[in-house]
Amino acid sequence: MPIIILSFGRSGSTWISDILSKTLGGLILFEPLHPETCSFAAEICYADATDPRQSEQLGQLLDRILAKQDHNRWLLRNHLFSPLEAVSPTFVETVWRECEVIGFKEIRANFLIDWFLDHLDAQIVYIVRHPCAVIASLRRRINFWNEFGFERHWQFFRQRVLENPRYRSTLAAYDAVVARARSQTEREAIMWAASHKLAAQTLARRGLPIFYYEHFYETPFQATRRLLRYLGHEANLHPAHIFVPSMTTLRTVHGLTASENDYAARGLALFWQDILTPDEVRSIMDIVRGFDIDDYPSP
Repeated sequence: MPIIILSFGRSGSTWISDILSKTLGGLILFEPLHPETCSFAAEICYADATDPRQSEQLGQLLDRILAKQDHNRWLLRNHLFSPLEAVSPTFVETVWRECEVIGFKEIRANFLIDWFLDHLDAQIVYIVRHPCAVIASLRRRINFWNEFGFERHWQFFRQRVLENPRYRSTLAAYDAVVARARSQTEREAIMWAASHKLAAQTLARRGLPIFYYEHFYETPFQATRRLLRYLGHEANLHPAHIFVPSMTTLRTVHGLTASENDYAARGLALFWQDILTPDEVRSIMDIVRGFDIDDYPSP
């Protein structure tokens, strides 16, 4: 029963996978549906795998990866130092031989929740983070969309999500909100909002929870214990499990130098106040409200 961590990009999925890897003592693999390891990455990006051929492809890939039959070092990205190509092949093979695979994380697979549950009997951990914090983090991570380029990502998302007949009963009400989105920032907000709207519906139908990035940031020990209990584990927590991320995430987990007092004074806006303009924040939150999402009130 693999643990599968899902989220929109820049929402803390690598951080949470690192916490679980350290706490449970196994490997959470890094994005097996990325082009580095998946030959049909462009086809599966934002897809729901209801097509039988695509479902079969996906099943074969993930069965092979979870069985450790694919030793692509990309899958160990958050467990190895960077650059990956500098890591000794002997060490990589030792990791594959000695460590158990307990799951993986993905940021383009939020519409595969039903598939993962039905085909892998997976334990789904869905992470959501404030949309302004996500979009500010996207702006700082300038190479984030390089996988296919933003315009192609938007095309995939529009065709496979916004125009997907499977989702029209939910999303048709928001067509006017989508039509008004012109800038990349607005379209990123649309992608966040539609992803969260549909994932929340699927999770509710399946009786599964949503986990919030902010809870892990504000009360990390309590939030981690809740996550572990949900997964059926009880573990003693060490600070290193939570506060010392992997060699990759060490550089990216927060990117903050502010003190706790600063966070207490500024609240969540600390994550975007120096990156997004007030007009951009209003635009993002208008889209979120337009999708009837109330998890995050306007800052």
